[in-house]
Amino acid sequence: MRTIRLLLIIPNLGPGGAQRVFHQQLQAFPSYFQVTGCVFNWDDSHSSDQKQNIFSLDIPAGRSHFGKIYYFLKRIIRLRKMKRSRGIDVSISHLEGADYVNVLSGVGKTICWIHGSKKFDQNIRGLLGFIRQRILMPVLYRQADFIITVSKGIANELRAYLKMSVVPVETIYNGFDIAGIKKQGADKVDDGIQSLQSDGAVIITHCRLSRQKNLSTLLSIFSHLRGSEKVKLVIVGDGELRDSLIEFSRKLGLTIWTVWDKNIMTASSDVFFLGHHDNPLKYLKHADLYVMTSLWEGFPLALCEAIIVGLPVIAADCHTGPREILLPDLEAPQPIAQPLASPLGCLMPMLTINERERIDQWAYTIASMLKNANKHDHAENAGVHMKKFDIDIAIRRTVEVIHKVLKSDVV
Repeated sequence: MRTIRLLLIIPNLGPGGAQRVFHQQLQAFPSYFQVTGCVFNWDDSHSSDQKQNIFSLDIPAGRSHFGKIYYFLKRIIRLRKMKRSRGIDVSISHLEGADYVNVLSGVGKTICWIHGSKKFDQNIRGLLGFIRQRILMPVLYRQADFIITVSKGIANELRAYLKMSVVPVETIYNGFDIAGIKKQGADKVDDGIQSLQSDGAVIITHCRLSRQKNLSTLLSIFSHLRGSEKVKLVIVGDGELRDSLIEFSRKLGLTIWTVWDKNIMTASSDVFFLGHHDNPLKYLKHADLYVMTSLWEGFPLALCEAIIVGLPVIAADCHTGPREILLPDLEAPQPIAQPLASPLGCLMPMLTINERERIDQWAYTIASMLKNANKHDHAENAGVHMKKFDIDIAIRRTVEVIHKVLKSDVV
């Protein structure tokens, strides 16, 4: 029998978690299937992406409501033609826009890979958000042949919130090349960052500078913490909130250093904005604690990377993700109200910038962890705990799902 023909679909490429999973699958699945990647256009892509086995529909995103509908329909038509011409047996789509086009284009079996919360994502708002949550998602996701979620929290949400009982839903955690991540974490960095620990403790986070990551609240926590502790904050990443976060830091009375000012880095500043780096992990070894204050997540890759590199972590018990990583046996249905210790660090109550009591609670807990955390012990715990997230397990389970969907023994 012929080899299964698999299509991987994503709207566009870039530094996001979904894009990383897409690339992992594009590299791993040719050992099992005949694989083609597909993007709507080359927006945000790297030149090397266009040299891989990735096909672009070359259809832009519309700007007006009419344009969005027009190009949406064009994507469906063009993807359907592509599936037919290549004899695609099964298509896996990543991210909501690709899910809709995948399902509506038909041809072969369709699998939707859900990376984030559909109920708690605060970017889904307004009239369009209402239409997406109340009409498009419930109707279209029920047309898929199979749904994979990156966390059990998302799976439970889909079953309850979108009433997805008619479609098989299974959780496959994001997979990690553990040895590769440790190697990236050992890369050399510029001399400036190495000097920070000589002037006190260093806390770090690496993420997109976006609303989801709740970094203004992290800055408020740090400002409170800095009043009683000798500590630095390092933020690795870039995004749409860059300017507002820099301005907010100054309003808090914090001295800042940014890579965009092109000044020489010294340890005299409080907050260090390092910008985007292809390998942010190399900075983690020069910190004492990793902090994640997100308002919502799917399955946070950055948090797992910090754990694998060996840093103790403190993370918000936001909607889906951190709890399953730090305290997988915790069965409390509601978000926690008090800090809960984990072998890997601490799970914290979710918070916003206006919750002064919670900010005090976070600052106190961070100070306590900086005094008592043992990075060697955390590295040992991480080695045991993170084995279940190995990339080989994720790939193998996905291959099993594809065969289940096709009810085929083709190899």
